[in-house]
Amino acid sequence: MLSLSIAPTLTPKPTLFAITKPTFHGVRIVHVPRTCPVSARNPRALVVTMAKREEELKEIREKPNEQLNEEIVELKGELFMLRLQRSARNEFKSSEFRRMRKRVRSFR
Repeated sequence: MLSLSIAPTLTPKPTLFAITKPTFHGVRIVHVPRTCPVSARNPRALVVTMAKREEELKEIREKPNEQLNEEIVELKGELFMLRLQRSARNEFKSSEFRRMRKRVRSFR
């Protein structure tokens, strides 16, 4: 996580003959590490997702190659349609991209 801070500086009062320089010295970007990893927040949720993933892989392994190839073609078609929706600036769920890409990757 990044945080942004602007360093405050005091400016002297301008006088009639003095030329003042700008006092802004830039922006400091500080990286703040997370204190707790995502999986440590709820360990039960991690176990459930792993179990679901194992079930999906088991189902995929049981399917014949022809059926897997058909599903891959369907998923790639859906990805193409999502890209068209994004380019046309229509409403779509951006999370669908990641889900479909992962699904296609699991078939390979």
